[in-house]
Amino acid sequence: MTKILCCILLLVLPRLATAAQTPVLTWCLDHFSRFHAYETGKAPYGPSVDLMQELARRAGFQLKFSPKTPSARCFRQMQTGEADLMSNLNFTEERAEYMHLLPYNERIPESLYLKSSDRRLILSFGQLESLSLATVRNYAYHPGLMLVLKTSKRHVEIDSIETGFEMLQRGRVDALVVPTQSSLDVIADHKEMHFQFKRAPIDFSVVEKRFINIGLSKKSPHLALKDRIEQALESMVQDGTVKKLYAFDPLKHGPTYLADDESGPKKQP
Repeated sequence: MTKILCCILLLVLPRLATAAQTPVLTWCLDHFSRFHAYETGKAPYGPSVDLMQELARRAGFQLKFSPKTPSARCFRQMQTGEADLMSNLNFTEERAEYMHLLPYNERIPESLYLKSSDRRLILSFGQLESLSLATVRNYAYHPGLMLVLKTSKRHVEIDSIETGFEMLQRGRVDALVVPTQSSLDVIADHKEMHFQFKRAPIDFSVVEKRFINIGLSKKSPHLALKDRIEQALESMVQDGTVKKLYAFDPLKHGPTYLADDESGPKKQP
């Protein structure tokens, strides 16, 4: 019996030691449609989850999901080191003060929305001068883009994307400039907004290419892993893993519920 116990211990102890040596990093996340779904009673899933799990495998750490947590609280936890990681982040100087921002994929540029009945074709920055524009307060717009938007005849900051669409629908502003993915989610979630707006063909990506980042808290107890995480992330960019996981384009894989969406109600000839 003693010999059997000794054999079991010899098999189990090395595995326990290895598990104990593997650092566990907490990823703070909320539900983010089409990137990482976090539904009640279910584990998170989606492209971001696949990416973070592969990053953990290559960098040699164990990934721990936080409970479903609003982004504002995640930022506070990153400031204190309670959380180690966040993903899908825009770069800002403020965030860079308390986390290392590691770029990994080119971000989708913002969209300019008009009412579906608006006949104007907005193609150039010069046309913005004649518009009253709304943007979302506390969203991380690129400074160069904000300079362009402030050339409009009137610039209004609003508290949420939903509020912006309500103002646009009531004619209180001419156009709304907001993040593409989040704005499409707002429209999808509000039936009364379906097919009430259209996206102008102006391209904001020409202002400057921007990337989304993984954030690593500067107060993380596992900050020594930074180089390994950067190397693993770069290898995923170079071998096409990131591009494959983030190939989804919300504007091409609808429905978008925009006025020019082919899945929308058809006008009678």
